[in-house]
Amino acid sequence: MYALETVSLGQLTKAGSFKVLNNTNVYKVDIPNLKTVGDFQVIINPNLKELTYKNMTSVDNFQIITSYVSSLGAFTASKVKNIEVLSNLQLSQLDFSSVKETSGYVNIANNGKNANVTFSSLTTVGGNVSFADATTLDISKLSSIADDFSLYTNSFKNLTIGSLSDAQKSITLSGNKFSAISFPKLSEVGSSINIANNTNFKSISKSTFPELATVPGSIFLEGSFDNMTFPSLKEVDGQVSLKGTGRLSCSDAEEALSAASNIDCSLEVADEDGDDDSNSEDGDEDDGKTTKSKTKTSGASRASVTAAVSGAVALVAAAFL
Repeated sequence: MYALETVSLGQLTKAGSFKVLNNTNVYKVDIPNLKTVGDFQVIINPNLKELTYKNMTSVDNFQIITSYVSSLGAFTASKVKNIEVLSNLQLSQLDFSSVKETSGYVNIANNGKNANVTFSSLTTVGGNVSFADATTLDISKLSSIADDFSLYTNSFKNLTIGSLSDAQKSITLSGNKFSAISFPKLSEVGSSINIANNTNFKSISKSTFPELATVPGSIFLEGSFDNMTFPSLKEVDGQVSLKGTGRLSCSDAEEALSAASNIDCSLEVADEDGDDDSNSEDGDEDDGKTTKSKTKTSGASRASVTAAVSGAVALVAAAFL
């Protein structure tokens, strides 16, 4: 028995679907002339090192998940349904600069250690947007998101999302290394704001959410905050929860969030050496602590993948006698 190791389809220019699924021995896939495809799915091929396509101009669903590829081919499609690139640990350049619009989701996570992610032309996303584990990220033209927007465990130092004005559900920033982030045009979110465990992010400044006026859901803030301001905030319908240790007191935080009527604050004020003055788990009272309601947390989920084998081309755990 000989396991399938290489795939070469040099004459293929168009396919209803192209799927390479669950092939542990495949190390090379060559489709140099494929330009138009419905579903493009290369999923769970852990030894795949070479994936060659030169000019993909039209694609609906684009998914590359769990491979050993170190580069992507030329991607020139401007409108896509979904884009998902996950767990390709050798992949450091993710260039989707041609994409202007997706009708579904964008999900990028757990790729190369120094992953540079470029969506420099992207303006509109019809589903959720999630970026994780990126060293650089360009979404400078992104203006409208129909679902959740999430940044997880990214390592860039700062980010300005300068065009985003319409975020129809939640915004979640968790586990990132940035010290500053700005949403200069965002005036309203459709649901909640969740900011937690971004170790270098100590200041929610005037430039973070300068135009944000309305939050119909909850606000959850956890971290080592030294100061906080929401200069335009007029309405918060849900609960505000604040946790962490920094130089920001509950009284200062409540003043910054005066638009909210339901605030649960358990901030611990650190001394000048950075040590907290009390332990929140011991229940010690602190002049800067208030408790008004239970904490409510909201987050964004990442899209899952269902690999149904159908259509023009499907290679699933193939073997030849």
